Amino acid sequence: MNDTTDYRLINQRNREIKLRNQRRDILKADGQEALSMILDAPAPATLIQSFPDQDLYYLMHKIGPDDFVPVLSMARSDQWEYILDVDVWDNDRLNTEMMTRVFDILFQADPQRLLRWTITEKPDFLEFYLLKNMTVFIREHDDVPPSDFDDYITLDDKFYFRFPDRPAGDPDDPDGDPMPVPGNSRPAWDLIETMLKMVAEMDLSVFHGLLLETSALLPSETEEEQFRLKTLRLAEKGFLPAHEAVGIYQPAGKSSLVKRPAKLKPAPGHFDPQVPMPPQFFTGLLDEDNLFVQTIPLFDNRVHPVLEAELAALINKVISADRIRLRGKDDLEAAMSKACSYLHLGLELLIDKAPSPESAKPIIEDFFLEDIFRTGSRAGIHLKTKAQQWFTQSAMNKNNLPLSFLGERYLGVIGGLMIERPMFFTGSSADPYANFKTLDHILTTRKKLEQIIAIDAFTGKIMEHSDLDLSTFRQGILTYKTLILTLWAKDRLNLEPDLSPIPTDVFKPFFIQLFAKENAKQGTGLPPASPLTDLVLFIKEITGFSSETFPADSESVISELIKELKADYGAVSPQDIDPRFIPHFLLKKTD
Repeated sequence: MNDTTDYRLINQRNREIKLRNQRRDILKADGQEALSMILDAPAPATLIQSFPDQDLYYLMHKIGPDDFVPVLSMARSDQWEYILDVDVWDNDRLNTEMMTRVFDILFQADPQRLLRWTITEKPDFLEFYLLKNMTVFIREHDDVPPSDFDDYITLDDKFYFRFPDRPAGDPDDPDGDPMPVPGNSRPAWDLIETMLKMVAEMDLSVFHGLLLETSALLPSETEEEQFRLKTLRLAEKGFLPAHEAVGIYQPAGKSSLVKRPAKLKPAPGHFDPQVPMPPQFFTGLLDEDNLFVQTIPLFDNRVHPVLEAELAALINKVISADRIRLRGKDDLEAAMSKACSYLHLGLELLIDKAPSPESAKPIIEDFFLEDIFRTGSRAGIHLKTKAQQWFTQSAMNKNNLPLSFLGERYLGVIGGLMIERPMFFTGSSADPYANFKTLDHILTTRKKLEQIIAIDAFTGKIMEHSDLDLSTFRQGILTYKTLILTLWAKDRLNLEPDLSPIPTDVFKPFFIQLFAKENAKQGTGLPPASPLTDLVLFIKEITGFSSETFPADSESVISELIKELKADYGAVSPQDIDPRFIPHFLLKKTD
């Protein structure tokens, strides 16, 4: 390498580092501040065109598409194409409403460039959009005009087009046209008419060719081909087809992981202009309470681009596997949050000692981020598999009981495990579910699942041994709490063991003794010693379980239930018993 070449590479490297730092600062800034930083840059076009496609897309939704028009006017055409690829597709179908929205934004940015680019590079894509929104009529000199000729628009008395969805009204009267659809800056017919008139002004022969090809287009074949091309373009950026990307959730244990061929090392000192830089949109959104994020500063700054590239590829696979429709920055942040959560969990599972950034660093040096992610996802998938296997053989399933039988708390836990991608039940009303992130999340959920299995075991035996007729239950929502507590109360009150409500005057003596001091209960025939001891005794009596065969975790479930009764009703006066506010027992007002 001669001095001249070396000098050029150093300049290129320094220029790219400067742009990279600018982009990072812009991505971390607030919306309007980021816009000002872009437009006030010494060379805004160079800065904008240096953005990776994902970063520019993220910025567009962070700042707002309408405010982002000046930036899009200086963006590259392939950056425009990425926005179209991500925004206008619903799985394998084109969403014409979103096409209108994106075309309108790009048309505002640079109308003539948009028309030249789509007509020369994406003619079928544009013609599909036109065909879905208008009809074309080509009239020969001796043809009779169509019967609804007044609805057609022509610029040369030869090619006519009309918009079937255009509302009725006087097109020459601006007050007669309806307001644009909310969420769109203008309706499709207005945008297309403006675009076609500009094409005709630019080149009438191109306008003729565009309408002629539109009228002869086969929409199904065109949509299929455009989907194929879009899939290829996104795959080059790491967005694999869903059936391939789903492999990111393939469970992986520590023993099955393959180490990196070589230790994690810094990125090359020079930058290849043919290799795009990894996106950085996630750098300002990383959760500081995440073990992976806390470990990054321990690496040399030259290693950061390598980790960013791996993290970006991982996030892209999550987006593809979960079929996330990218409609804004919240969708990107959700995928990023899941990736980082599973990385945190994977690191905790792979570390043999107390988790810390120092103990996590060797793991990241030895294994690819994708494998660490798969280790984390494995723990949640194992819980999901265990829950599904239990439910197939459960007494609840055999008795056609809904999952609501488990009560609100356990319903949330099992509900989070039954979905396609298992989640941790937080119990928060604001945000009840979160991605599994820590080993404590796994252990807590596993404990709750074991309690659910125990509940199903002893309630199943109760229904089996008592020959209980579930049809006698006719009010409210039946849960394991109402089942065992009502039967317990009826047994101690010498009532028929069914699920009919207990009159409040009959229930009152049981309620009094339930919260009376232990020495006042002896010899009453009602709950002796302690409610916990008596309820466990009742369940063993009715099910035939011995102390050795009593399902594991059953006593912990019953203990929590008794604590709940004391907390909720311990201070309630027997005179104030109201069936509406005591859902743990099936009660009714005394006639």
